[in-house]
Amino acid sequence: MEILQKVIAALRSKAAVLMIAAAAVGLLFTAGTASAATTDPNPQTSGCAASMSREVVADIYDGGTRAATAHLRYSRSCGTQWVTVYYLPGYSAAPSVWLQNQSGTNLYTAYSDSTSAYTYQLFNMANRVGCGGTHLYHNGAYLNWTYLGCF
Repeated sequence: MEILQKVIAALRSKAAVLMIAAAAVGLLFTAGTASAATTDPNPQTSGCAASMSREVVADIYDGGTRAATAHLRYSRSCGTQWVTVYYLPGYSAAPSVWLQNQSGTNLYTAYSDSTSAYTYQLFNMANRVGCGGTHLYHNGAYLNWTYLGCF
């Protein structure tokens, strides 16, 4: 009986070590995923918008009128990527940003007002590719989807 108790105690300690190791491995994988930051996912209030270092820009037309300008942006100092859209009064946008070829990573509109909208930020983007686009509306009616590309 004493031997059996020693074997059970040894197995329990090994199980605890394995659980701790599994948790550490799990943290390694989740630390690099795309997600809104737990501190400040907003590119404006976090200061990342002010340090934007690269962008792709697309003008969006409604007939002959340039109704909006969409930007897929990257901040090298923050390592973040997001989409910002500026539009004329009467228009609205629903921007999104996502990791290339990775479903379930879309981040949508974090803020919008009468002339602009932007997404939450994808973090840890220094060595990954993010993509962006936006839906555009005029007086609540859907107009189109504009794909901004990936970088």
